[in-house]
Amino acid sequence: MRNSDVLVIGGGLAGLVAACVAAEKGKKVQLLTYGAGTLTIGGGIIDAIGYTDDAKPVAKPSVALANVAESHPYAKVGKSVVSAAFNAFKKITEAEGYAYIGELDHNQWIPTAVGTFKPSCLTSKTMDVTVLENAKEVLVVGFDTLKDFYAHIVAKNLQKFYGDKKSVSETVVSLNFAGRDVNAMDVARWLDSAEGRNEFAAQIKDKVKPGMAVVVPPVLGTAPDYKVLEALEKGLSCKFIEVSAMPPSVTGYRLRVMLLNYAKKLGVKIIEKAKVTSSHIENGKCEYVVTEGFDRERKYYAKEFILASGGVFGGGLKAEIGKMVEPVFGLPIPAPTVQTDWSNKNLFSEEKQLFAQLGVLVNSSLAPVDGEGNELLSNVKVVGRSLAGYDYCFEKSGNGVAIATAYKAAISL
Repeated sequence: MRNSDVLVIGGGLAGLVAACVAAEKGKKVQLLTYGAGTLTIGGGIIDAIGYTDDAKPVAKPSVALANVAESHPYAKVGKSVVSAAFNAFKKITEAEGYAYIGELDHNQWIPTAVGTFKPSCLTSKTMDVTVLENAKEVLVVGFDTLKDFYAHIVAKNLQKFYGDKKSVSETVVSLNFAGRDVNAMDVARWLDSAEGRNEFAAQIKDKVKPGMAVVVPPVLGTAPDYKVLEALEKGLSCKFIEVSAMPPSVTGYRLRVMLLNYAKKLGVKIIEKAKVTSSHIENGKCEYVVTEGFDRERKYYAKEFILASGGVFGGGLKAEIGKMVEPVFGLPIPAPTVQTDWSNKNLFSEEKQLFAQLGVLVNSSLAPVDGEGNELLSNVKVVGRSLAGYDYCFEKSGNGVAIATAYKAAISL
């Protein structure tokens, strides 16, 4: 028997934020996680809301929040809670020496791995878009064996976007990693070392001019700090900016490490490789959940439970023929019985996908409810991607919803 005040199920962004905020309130918190969640494949940036329901870009998320549907998680928690949640998240990043920048009052347009731009709200300083905005000359740096980042494509599209306002050039660094393809994490580990940074700087120094903006994939070190960024900027007298790129996500990895470090300092007990398979319910309350491990099943008791197990991709929801299920508590998920009705057949349409909006229904306290609004479990709160009512991919709102709902659940305990 393992007891706690709060048991968080899921180790993604929502789960970690919920655990941290609950621990800050003095609660004894345990977190069960079967994996790293989607943090390590996501971009590590916090999208609040990037597009309206009619596919128009959002300049001010704080304004757009007032116009979301009543079923949207943002509407459930309220604008003031979203604002407080974002501020709380920024305070955590500052406390850990990995401060995020940005405000809920305006979106930033972050460069991507193909030289286009996407709206986001909070980013690490390595993605400070003012670096690009303030520079007259831009250098895009690629790596010869790095997959999924092609400097010539990025440079071409940036030049097309900026026109004659900026001069954009490119160069490619030779890695000499034993003749194998590498990913961004490999390059980030290389730049963690002084030897790697010196070799990198030596190869690009003839191309770099003072005050130039140097665009790179997310490779500026693996640690949640700015030591690599600061060392390179000081040594080359320029400014660096990372793009949002394909997985594996170094920026997402940094964010996860930072949150894990903060949670552990607060006394959160994190149990890895703990797959929650079922729960025991009595009189409308959860008494304990059951995990399945290599050796035996274990029971975890708590006064309050926060479900942050993710969506279909993360395993928190399971799609079956004609239905979707939440496997831990058996919570109902309304869905069309004809599965072909779940999706819009036009993959790149300017409309939300129904399957992306399926999830657990909740009330304003984030307690699960049925289709008539009746509360199902009084000591369980549902947060993050497990929730119904929003298409995070269409809206660009995933991490924002994760933080806002996790914060709401934790402060309500």
